[in-house]
Amino acid sequence: MILSSPFGRLLRMCALACGFAALFTTPAMAPGFPPQLGLGVKGGVNFATQRVEGEEAGPDLDSRIGAVGGVFANVPLLSWLDLQPEALFSMKGARLDLEGASSSVWLDYLELPVLAKISRPGGGTYRYFAVIGPTIGVRLRARIRTDFGESTEEIDISDDVERLDLGVTAGGGVQFGSVVVDGRYTLGLKDIDKDKTDAVKVTNRAFSFTVGFRF
Repeated sequence: MILSSPFGRLLRMCALACGFAALFTTPAMAPGFPPQLGLGVKGGVNFATQRVEGEEAGPDLDSRIGAVGGVFANVPLLSWLDLQPEALFSMKGARLDLEGASSSVWLDYLELPVLAKISRPGGGTYRYFAVIGPTIGVRLRARIRTDFGESTEEIDISDDVERLDLGVTAGGGVQFGSVVVDGRYTLGLKDIDKDKTDAVKVTNRAFSFTVGFRF
Protein backbone atom coordinates (compact mmCIF):
# COMPACT_ATOMS: atom_id res chain seq x y z
CA MET A 1 0.00 0.00 0.00
CA ILE A 2 1.14 3.55 -0.73
CA LEU A 3 1.01 4.60 2.93
CA SER A 4 3.55 1.91 3.84
CA SER A 5 5.90 2.89 1.00
CA PRO A 6 8.77 5.42 1.37
CA PHE A 7 6.59 7.96 -0.47
CA GLY A 8 3.76 7.37 1.97
CA ARG A 9 6.09 7.79 4.93
CA LEU A 10 7.34 11.08 3.49
CA LEU A 11 3.76 12.30 3.00
CA ARG A 12 3.06 11.56 6.66
CA MET A 13 6.20 13.48 7.67
CA CYS A 14 5.11 16.47 5.58
CA ALA A 15 1.62 16.30 7.06
CA LEU A 16 3.10 16.30 10.56
CA ALA A 17 5.24 19.32 9.69
CA CYS A 18 2.19 21.19 8.38
CA GLY A 19 0.21 20.21 11.45
CA PHE A 20 3.04 21.38 13.66
CA ALA A 21 3.00 24.72 11.87
CA ALA A 22 -0.76 25.06 12.26
CA LEU A 23 -0.58 24.17 15.95
CA PHE A 24 1.78 27.00 16.79
CA THR A 25 0.42 29.52 14.31
CA THR A 26 -3.23 29.32 15.39
CA PRO A 27 -2.69 30.99 18.79
CA ALA A 28 -1.02 33.88 17.00
CA MET A 29 -4.36 35.01 15.51
CA ALA A 30 -4.19 38.37 17.14
CA PRO A 31 -3.07 41.81 16.02
CA GLY A 32 -0.22 41.26 13.59
CA PHE A 33 -1.62 38.00 12.21
CA PRO A 34 -0.86 36.52 9.73
CA PRO A 35 2.86 36.49 10.53
CA GLN A 36 5.20 38.26 8.15
CA LEU A 37 6.40 35.88 5.47
CA GLY A 38 10.07 36.04 4.55
CA LEU A 39 11.11 35.17 0.99
CA GLY A 40 14.58 34.64 -0.41
CA VAL A 41 16.83 33.21 -3.10
CA LYS A 42 19.95 31.08 -2.69
CA GLY A 43 22.64 29.42 -4.73
CA GLY A 44 25.71 27.32 -4.17
CA VAL A 45 27.41 24.01 -4.74
CA ASN A 46 26.66 20.31 -4.15
CA PHE A 47 29.26 17.69 -3.33
CA ALA A 48 27.17 14.69 -4.32
CA THR A 49 27.76 10.97 -4.42
CA GLN A 50 25.79 7.75 -4.28
CA ARG A 51 25.80 4.76 -1.97
CA VAL A 52 25.59 1.46 -3.81
CA GLU A 53 24.75 -1.59 -1.72
CA GLY A 54 24.50 -5.25 -2.67
CA GLU A 55 26.59 -8.18 -3.83
CA GLU A 56 27.02 -6.61 -7.28
CA ALA A 57 27.68 -3.12 -5.97
CA GLY A 58 31.05 -2.64 -7.67
CA PRO A 59 33.74 -0.11 -6.69
CA ASP A 60 33.12 2.88 -4.43
CA LEU A 61 32.05 6.08 -6.17
CA ASP A 62 33.64 9.50 -5.82
CA SER A 63 31.92 12.84 -5.33
CA ARG A 64 30.59 14.87 -8.20
CA ILE A 65 30.47 18.67 -7.91
CA GLY A 66 27.29 20.33 -9.15
CA ALA A 67 25.19 23.44 -8.72
CA VAL A 68 22.23 23.96 -6.39
CA GLY A 69 19.95 26.99 -6.16
CA GLY A 70 16.40 28.22 -5.90
CA VAL A 71 13.94 29.99 -3.64
CA PHE A 72 12.84 29.64 -0.04
CA ALA A 73 10.26 31.04 2.36
CA ASN A 74 10.28 31.55 6.13
CA VAL A 75 6.97 31.24 7.97
CA PRO A 76 7.44 32.45 11.58
CA LEU A 77 5.85 30.17 14.17
CA LEU A 78 7.63 31.20 17.36
CA SER A 79 10.40 33.64 18.15
CA TRP A 80 12.89 30.80 17.70
CA LEU A 81 11.09 28.56 15.18
CA ASP A 82 10.22 28.98 11.47
CA LEU A 83 8.78 26.65 8.88
CA GLN A 84 11.03 26.86 5.80
CA PRO A 85 9.75 25.31 2.54
CA GLU A 86 12.11 25.49 -0.44
CA ALA A 87 12.14 24.79 -4.17
CA LEU A 88 15.63 24.04 -5.48
CA PHE A 89 17.30 22.92 -8.68
CA SER A 90 19.88 20.39 -7.50
CA MET A 91 22.56 18.57 -9.50
CA LYS A 92 23.43 15.20 -7.98
CA GLY A 93 25.09 11.96 -9.04
CA ALA A 94 28.57 10.52 -8.62
CA ARG A 95 31.89 9.96 -10.40
CA LEU A 96 34.01 6.90 -11.11
CA ASP A 97 37.56 7.16 -12.43
CA LEU A 98 38.85 4.09 -14.23
CA GLU A 99 42.08 3.54 -16.11
CA GLY A 100 41.85 5.62 -19.27
CA ALA A 101 38.32 6.93 -18.66
CA SER A 102 36.25 8.97 -16.22
CA SER A 103 32.50 8.34 -15.92
CA SER A 104 29.98 10.56 -14.14
CA VAL A 105 26.34 10.02 -13.29
CA TRP A 106 24.51 13.35 -13.78
CA LEU A 107 21.13 13.53 -12.03
CA ASP A 108 19.19 16.80 -12.06
CA TYR A 109 16.35 17.21 -9.56
CA LEU A 110 13.70 19.67 -8.53
CA GLU A 111 13.99 19.33 -4.75
CA LEU A 112 11.25 20.37 -2.34
CA PRO A 113 12.47 20.36 1.29
CA VAL A 114 10.08 21.24 4.11
CA LEU A 115 12.30 22.23 7.03
CA ALA A 116 11.90 23.22 10.63
CA LYS A 117 14.31 26.12 11.27
CA ILE A 118 15.43 26.69 14.85
CA SER A 119 17.37 29.90 15.42
CA ARG A 120 18.87 31.99 18.20
CA PRO A 121 20.37 35.47 18.18
CA GLY A 122 24.11 35.98 18.12
CA GLY A 123 25.99 39.22 18.58
CA GLY A 124 24.63 42.28 16.75
CA THR A 125 22.56 41.38 13.68
CA TYR A 126 23.69 37.75 13.60
CA ARG A 127 21.34 34.79 14.04
CA TYR A 128 22.49 31.18 14.16
CA PHE A 129 20.15 28.45 13.00
CA ALA A 130 19.71 24.73 12.47
CA VAL A 131 17.35 23.09 9.98
CA ILE A 132 15.92 19.59 9.68
CA GLY A 133 13.09 18.02 7.72
CA PRO A 134 11.97 15.77 4.86
CA THR A 135 12.66 16.44 1.20
CA ILE A 136 11.23 15.10 -2.02
CA GLY A 137 13.14 15.19 -5.29
CA VAL A 138 11.56 15.08 -8.76
CA ARG A 139 13.99 13.83 -11.40
CA LEU A 140 14.31 16.21 -14.31
CA ARG A 141 17.14 14.53 -16.23
CA ALA A 142 19.48 11.55 -15.83
CA ARG A 143 22.63 10.90 -17.85
CA ILE A 144 25.93 9.03 -17.76
CA ARG A 145 28.83 10.96 -19.25
CA THR A 146 32.12 9.21 -20.00
CA ASP A 147 35.30 11.08 -20.89
CA PHE A 148 37.82 8.96 -22.80
CA GLY A 149 40.37 11.76 -23.03
CA GLU A 150 40.00 12.62 -26.70
CA SER A 151 36.26 11.97 -26.91
CA THR A 152 33.16 12.14 -24.70
CA GLU A 153 30.09 9.91 -24.76
CA GLU A 154 26.78 10.81 -23.12
CA ILE A 155 23.90 8.35 -22.58
CA ASP A 156 20.41 9.15 -21.33
CA ILE A 157 19.46 6.84 -18.43
CA SER A 158 16.13 8.41 -17.46
CA ASP A 159 14.37 5.07 -18.00
CA ASP A 160 16.67 3.45 -15.43
CA VAL A 161 16.24 6.02 -12.62
CA GLU A 162 13.17 6.41 -10.42
CA ARG A 163 11.17 9.58 -11.01
CA LEU A 164 10.91 10.44 -7.30
CA ASP A 165 13.59 10.52 -4.62
CA LEU A 166 12.90 10.82 -0.90
CA GLY A 167 15.28 11.96 1.80
CA VAL A 168 16.01 13.83 5.00
CA THR A 169 17.93 17.10 5.19
CA ALA A 170 19.78 18.48 8.23
CA GLY A 171 22.22 21.35 8.63
CA GLY A 172 22.72 24.85 9.89
CA GLY A 173 24.17 28.25 9.22
CA VAL A 174 24.16 31.91 10.07
CA GLN A 175 22.13 34.92 8.98
CA PHE A 176 23.60 38.39 9.19
CA GLY A 177 21.27 41.10 8.01
CA SER A 178 19.65 39.86 4.81
CA VAL A 179 22.47 37.45 3.92
CA VAL A 180 22.08 33.75 4.78
CA VAL A 181 24.97 31.25 4.69
CA ASP A 182 23.91 27.61 4.89
CA GLY A 183 25.52 24.17 5.01
CA ARG A 184 23.54 20.95 5.02
CA TYR A 185 23.57 17.20 4.34
CA THR A 186 20.83 15.37 2.46
CA LEU A 187 20.50 11.64 3.02
CA GLY A 188 18.57 9.73 0.36
CA LEU A 189 16.19 7.10 1.73
CA LYS A 190 14.84 5.61 -1.47
CA ASP A 191 16.42 3.17 -3.90
CA ILE A 192 16.50 5.18 -7.13
CA ASP A 193 17.47 2.20 -9.31
CA LYS A 194 14.36 1.11 -11.24
CA ASP A 195 15.72 -2.40 -11.73
CA LYS A 196 14.42 -4.32 -8.72
CA THR A 197 15.38 -7.75 -10.07
CA ASP A 198 18.90 -7.56 -8.61
CA ALA A 199 20.15 -7.02 -5.07
CA VAL A 200 21.70 -3.63 -5.81
CA LYS A 201 20.34 -0.57 -3.99
CA VAL A 202 21.38 2.97 -5.00
CA THR A 203 20.72 6.01 -2.82
CA ASN A 204 21.76 9.64 -3.17
CA ARG A 205 23.97 11.61 -0.77
CA ALA A 206 24.93 15.29 -0.91
CA PHE A 207 26.69 18.00 1.09
CA SER A 208 25.43 21.43 0.05
CA PHE A 209 26.82 24.89 0.72
CA THR A 210 24.80 27.95 -0.27
CA VAL A 211 24.67 31.69 0.11
CA GLY A 212 21.27 33.39 0.00
CA PHE A 213 19.56 36.73 0.23
CA ARG A 214 16.34 37.23 2.18
CA PHE A 215 14.01 40.01 1.06
